[in-house]
Amino acid sequence: MVDVRAVEPFAALVPLERLRATPALAGMELLRRGSRLSVQPVAPAEFAAVLALGRAAGRPRGE
Repeated sequence: MVDVRAVEPFAALVPLERLRATPALAGMELLRRGSRLSVQPVAPAEFAAVLALGRAAGRPRGE
């Protein structure tokens, strides 16, 4: 059993290409080639990196 809940809405979608280009997510299981899209473990640091990308998604890079 896995419990999932929303933390907050993102400003905009974060494209897969941006996730793959983020160094902090280089080892993320979900982004590996051939990985099945299902429930995957996410390390706290990976969660924080994705959350930061989602919060910044609505702003131009550099802000």
